[in-house]
Amino acid sequence: MSEGTKGLSRRDTFMAAAVAAAGTALPGAALAAGKAPSRKVDVVVIGAGFAGLTAARELVRAGRSVVVLEADGRVGGRTKAAMLAGERIDIGGQWVGPSQTRLLELAKAYGVTPVPQYTEGDNLIDIGGRKARYRGEVPGLAPADLEVFGAAVARLEAEAGQITAPRPWLAKDAKVWDALTVETWLQANVPSDPARELIRTLIRAVMSSEAVDVSYLCFLGYIASAGGLGPLISTRGGAQDSLFPGSVWQIAAKIADELGGAVVLDAPVSRIAQDERGVTVSSAKGAWRTQRVIVTVPPAMAARIAYDPPLPAQRDGLTQRMPLGSVIKVVLAYARPFWREQGLSGMVISDRTDFGPWFDRGTPLTRGGALVGFFDGAPARRWADRPATERRAKVIEDIALYFGDEARRPVDYVEEVWTRAPWQRGGYVSVPGPGVLTGFGPALIEPVGRIHWAGTETAEAWAGYIDGAIRSGERAAREVAMNA
Repeated sequence: MSEGTKGLSRRDTFMAAAVAAAGTALPGAALAAGKAPSRKVDVVVIGAGFAGLTAARELVRAGRSVVVLEADGRVGGRTKAAMLAGERIDIGGQWVGPSQTRLLELAKAYGVTPVPQYTEGDNLIDIGGRKARYRGEVPGLAPADLEVFGAAVARLEAEAGQITAPRPWLAKDAKVWDALTVETWLQANVPSDPARELIRTLIRAVMSSEAVDVSYLCFLGYIASAGGLGPLISTRGGAQDSLFPGSVWQIAAKIADELGGAVVLDAPVSRIAQDERGVTVSSAKGAWRTQRVIVTVPPAMAARIAYDPPLPAQRDGLTQRMPLGSVIKVVLAYARPFWREQGLSGMVISDRTDFGPWFDRGTPLTRGGALVGFFDGAPARRWADRPATERRAKVIEDIALYFGDEARRPVDYVEEVWTRAPWQRGGYVSVPGPGVLTGFGPALIEPVGRIHWAGTETAEAWAGYIDGAIRSGERAAREVAMNA
C-alpha cells in the first residue's frame, strides 16, 4: 500500500479506482465522475466491515453487480487503524488464532503475514487478593482455587459440546440454560471466590460485558463457536496467538481497494423498502434499486433502519434485546519494553484495576515497546464519558501498579472509545441476556423476504471475531446466489 492510501478515510482511493476500472459503471464510480448513476445493482450490502466486504468480494467474483453502503467515513467496521509512534496499529480487533482459518486465508491472499504474540517471561495475575507470577496458559491461582477453576472449565466445555453453533437455542437444555445469567451459574456452581472472579474477568475480556448481563446459553454458544473455552481464552494456540504488523485493518482496506467504486462511504442507510419486484435501499448518498440486500451491521444498529413493510415481530424483538458490549481499547508506546527486562511477558490479569487485561503489543515494526489493553464491561461504561485525560491517567496509574514508575512515561498513547463510536456504539460482539436466544434466536439468521443477515454474531464458528465476520459474509453471499 502506498503512503497516499494509508489514511483512515479512503473515499478518494475508492473513487479513483472506480474511474480507472474499464467498463464497470458502478454507482460509486458514477458519483465520483459527477454523472447520474444507474443506481441499480444485483445486491446492496450494508456495512463495509469484514462481513460486508467479504460478501461483496464473493458476489463480484460470481459475476454479480454490488454496491456496499457504509455509514462511516472509513471501511473496517469493528476493526480500525490508528498511528502509534510512527507505526500503523489496530485500535479495534487485532488478533488471530490458528483455527481462525478464514482470516488466515484472506490475509495470505492479500500478502499480509501474522507474527506470534509475545509470550516470553512471566504473566501476572492478581485475583482475590493473591498476586502471582506464572508462565504458560494455566492461570496462577492457589492450588485449591485452580482445582475449582479447572472443574468449572470442564463443565463449561462439556455443556458447550451439546450446542451446535450458530443455533444454541436448539440444544436439549437450551431453555434451562437461557433462564440463567453466567453470574447466576457461577454463584450456584463455582465454590471459590477467586475462581469466580477469574471467570468474570474472562467474560469481560472476551465479550466486553459483565457476567450478570450475559445469558448462560449465550456464553455456552460462544464457547462452542470457538471450539472450546481453551481456544477462546488462550494466547499460544488460541484466539490471541498472533497479530498483524501494520494492522489487520489493512486487509479490509485491500479488499475495499479491489472493489473500487462499489464501496460508498458516508452513506448511512435510512430505509429498506421491499415490494414484489425488488428492494429500494435509501441512504444519505441516494437510493439504489436491487434484488437482494445483505445487512451486516450488528442487530442494535440494524434496528435504526426503517423497514417497509415492518420487520416481523421476532426480528424486531431480537434487535431490541441484543446490545453490543462496552469496550475502550488503549495502546501505549514506550522508549523500550522495560517489562521484559523484569522477566515479564507484559500480560496482566487483575481484579484490582479498572484497566485491563493488558498485553505486550510489540511486532517487528515496533520501535521500542508497546502495550495494549482494555476497559471492558462495567469499567468501560464508567469511563466512556469521562475526559480522555482522566482515562489516560487511570491507564498509566493501573499499569504502574504492576510495572513500576517507568510505566508513567509513555512516548505515545492512542485509544478508541467504541461505546461512543457513532456507527458502532460498542464492541466487539452483541450480547443477549436471559430468554433472548430461546425466544427470538432464529430471527438472528433467517432472511426476511429479500433481506439477508450477516455479521460476526451470525457466524457458525468464531462468532464475535473477525474470522466469524468473514464466514458470515461468505454464507450470506451463498444465500443470495442461491436465491437470485
